[in-house]
Amino acid sequence: MINRLIWMGCLCYVITGVSTVIVGAVLPELLAHYSQSYGSGGMLIFVQFVGLLSGVLSMPAISRKLGRKSAVLLGLGLVGMELFAGLLPPWPAVVLLAGLAGFGTGLVESCIGTIILLAVKQKQAAAMSKLEVTFGVGALVMPSIASFLIAKGLWTYSFFLLGTGALATAIVWRRMSFGEMDGMLARKEAESGGGQAQRPAYARSGIPFLALCAVFFFLYGGSEVSVVHFFPSIFMERWGIDSSLATLTVTVYWTAMVIGRILTGILGDRWTYFRFLWAATLLSLAALLVLPFSHYAWGGYVLSFLLGLGMSGLFAVALIYANQSLPGMTERTTSILLAANGLGGSLLPLGVGRVMDAFPIQTAMWLYSAVMLVMLVVLTISKRRPQPESAPLHAGRSME
Repeated sequence: MINRLIWMGCLCYVITGVSTVIVGAVLPELLAHYSQSYGSGGMLIFVQFVGLLSGVLSMPAISRKLGRKSAVLLGLGLVGMELFAGLLPPWPAVVLLAGLAGFGTGLVESCIGTIILLAVKQKQAAAMSKLEVTFGVGALVMPSIASFLIAKGLWTYSFFLLGTGALATAIVWRRMSFGEMDGMLARKEAESGGGQAQRPAYARSGIPFLALCAVFFFLYGGSEVSVVHFFPSIFMERWGIDSSLATLTVTVYWTAMVIGRILTGILGDRWTYFRFLWAATLLSLAALLVLPFSHYAWGGYVLSFLLGLGMSGLFAVALIYANQSLPGMTERTTSILLAANGLGGSLLPLGVGRVMDAFPIQTAMWLYSAVMLVMLVVLTISKRRPQPESAPLHAGRSME
């Protein structure tokens, strides 16, 4: 039954992966249909990720009120409302639907993650790794499908596929039994605010380090979301390629993300958390610095792959790095960093969209490089504080 729960969670994560990238996959067609600017596209992405952040933060309260299984069901239902976006309603309705789908995505993603951690008593890292990979698969497959549909003039069907997939998953989730875990899924949260208040406070010396980690996650979240949503448009303007081919940049990026997440544990046999993060951030920065100088689209695809490879392990490993450096505060640290990640995913695309409207397209490329450079600087500064972790990466995976 535990395997059934894990694979059902993986199916839910495929849906969240698709939901996260779908706007970016069809953004050029969407903006062209509604005669909107890139700034409006940035606002659409902002609303989507404000919804996602709200879903993540609301998950504990909704779980207490409805129970975990019903909370996931609610989230899948909200994602399923993307069906209506395929009907091309007025622009304000599209923005509203993006916000609702974002809320549902955040609710499903955080609730499924909590369920798996509660249900799986051994090899939690292996279970969570499966979720991460399947999220990447969903984010990888959607742009490829969207590219095919754009080429056929059927790009609105992307929303129909997501909506029907989410609703079908909700039906399966509602009817499936997980044996003795059904009680845990149906039961409302027993935890209270009073229990959380008893948790120890951060040591004063740990607060600056936590702030640096929050900045890192803020910039990472903004970078990943901006790449996924704006790279197709950047490629179209920089190299004049067709929108269906430009959308494949996201496919290349997520292919590298999936491969990188699989290989992360192998690299961890030799590297510490900090060394892994520093090398991965440096690789990402190098790819972004070279991108404006590429004269051909194929070079852009290669650099997109290297960027995805570099960024693939940053989120999970940085989360472990932070929690290992701030022992005894795992739940609170994770919550703060996830919120910072979501906030970055909400705000930075606004800036990217405005830059693309006001300046040459190369300016947006240099903005990506500047953000990654700041991440590298923040990471380097964080090393100045003595860190308790010194074990190889694979040894810490079990502490996710």
